[in-house]
Amino acid sequence: MTRTTLSLLCLTSVFAQITLADDYTVIEKPFKKVTTLSGTFFPKESTPISVAPKVWTDFSITSLVSQGAVVKKGDALIGIDTQKIDEHIAKSEKARKLDLLKLAQAQHELAQLEISTPRNLEKYARTEKEAADYLKWFTEIGMPRDIEAAKHKVKSSEQMLAYQKEELKQLEKMYSEDNKTEETEEIILIRTRNYIEKAEFTLKSTKIETAYTLDTELPRQLASHQRSAKHSSIANKAAQESLKRALEIKRLEVAKAEKDDTEKADHLAKLKADREMMNITAPADGIVYYGSIKDGQWNPSGAVKTLKIGGKVPAHLTLFTLIPTKPTLALSASMSEGQLATLKKGAKGLATTQLQAYTSLPVTIQQINKYPQTDGKYYVEITQDTQNNQGIVTGMKASMRFVSNQMEKALVVPISHLTKSDDGGHTVKLKLADGQTEDRNVEISTANKKHAVIVKGLEAGQVIVK
Repeated sequence: MTRTTLSLLCLTSVFAQITLADDYTVIEKPFKKVTTLSGTFFPKESTPISVAPKVWTDFSITSLVSQGAVVKKGDALIGIDTQKIDEHIAKSEKARKLDLLKLAQAQHELAQLEISTPRNLEKYARTEKEAADYLKWFTEIGMPRDIEAAKHKVKSSEQMLAYQKEELKQLEKMYSEDNKTEETEEIILIRTRNYIEKAEFTLKSTKIETAYTLDTELPRQLASHQRSAKHSSIANKAAQESLKRALEIKRLEVAKAEKDDTEKADHLAKLKADREMMNITAPADGIVYYGSIKDGQWNPSGAVKTLKIGGKVPAHLTLFTLIPTKPTLALSASMSEGQLATLKKGAKGLATTQLQAYTSLPVTIQQINKYPQTDGKYYVEITQDTQNNQGIVTGMKASMRFVSNQMEKALVVPISHLTKSDDGGHTVKLKLADGQTEDRNVEISTANKKHAVIVKGLEAGQVIVK
């Protein structure tokens, strides 16, 4: 046998072994689907501890409880330096006392203005009307009357002088008839002549006074009354604007002062509430864990970075989570989309921990979230069927194994022998008696990582190839 012939025989033998290895005889055998999850023990109930101050931000840490510390209700968790806020509160309270006095004074002034302003407005309006009415009366009645009176005084003086002259004329005529004037008659004549002289002076004075009254005094009075009416009108108009404006300004000032006082009172109340918030104590007996426990995740990193002596407590960050001393523990885990079809609520399984590697804890899936978390996985809550924690504490890990679709007999084929068809189904290459193959449509009920269960399209004993 030549070397070439030997080589060909060897290659033929190898190809025959490969061909045989690709053949798979369909048989019935047990089938099950195993799903494993990794989870973490967390308490069913816990209390997050954080601060949410309204106005004060300086929460400087002076003392701090340690991670895992066992505390009693009322024990201090964090000591906060309160000196600055105490000083600020004292200063704010003193300032508020002064502000309240100023506000009371402003309110009193406003109350007085509310009374005096309408009265003053009425007074200015009344003064304007009286001045206008008097000007109208003086123009229409008073001044014409004074003019007539002044002229009448001149006329009266002229008449008086005429009477005196006529009387002297008659006396002289009467006393001259006997060509002898007695002493008494002479006295009467002298007196009458004096009356005439006085009447002449009175007439002259009256004319002068009347001319002054008509040319100067009455025009001046008219101008004075006109000015008074105009000034009263201007004063009333200015008062209507200025007094109303002053009242409105005082109203706004008081309203602003009242609003400021309310805000300051609210600010002071919030300061005092923030001061009370600085007494960060345990709300119940329990064990202190740094950070937050939420949605099956323990996140201590933010708290660890913050909680240091001399550091400052940030608002709204979960600083601690207080866990009951004897908590009811559950397992939190995440599953992929592919595992959603296999694991359902109520599924039973076994969990093991590194603490007790050879002891299995019976567990049950209690809840599976309908929507994924930000990492695309689905949160799962798993409860222990018995609370025999055997030293397990919050934060410990566990590996869980769930068996589903378990069958004593099932027609199974390797996943590697399946081909997905264009219509969305699956086919296998069925080996015929003459050694040829044909594509055969099959129906699959379930599968695990290696095998699929065939419920239609194949029978036991048939051979399929890749």
